[in-house]
Amino acid sequence: MPQHKSSKKRLRQSDKKKVINKSFKSNVNTEIKAIEKLINDKNQEESMKKLKGVMSLLHKATKKKIINLNKASRTISKIQKNISSISK
Repeated sequence: MPQHKSSKKRLRQSDKKKVINKSFKSNVNTEIKAIEKLINDKNQEESMKKLKGVMSLLHKATKKKIINLNKASRTISKIQKNISSISK
């Protein structure tokens, strides 16, 4: 446990941030699973619509430094590749 006043405040702040970041990351992962389910069901139109929202969430997470830029780019690329493979 922190002893100094500023350390205690920092701990409170980091706990609040942790809860918010965890919630955001959970939301992103839920959306990714939903789009992967659409891809497995071979539903290209719905997955294309959902892709725009997922990309937005990933970019917001990157901007807030919840997810690394390379991870977000890699995830988007993987999803786009899987969607394009449905049409073949």
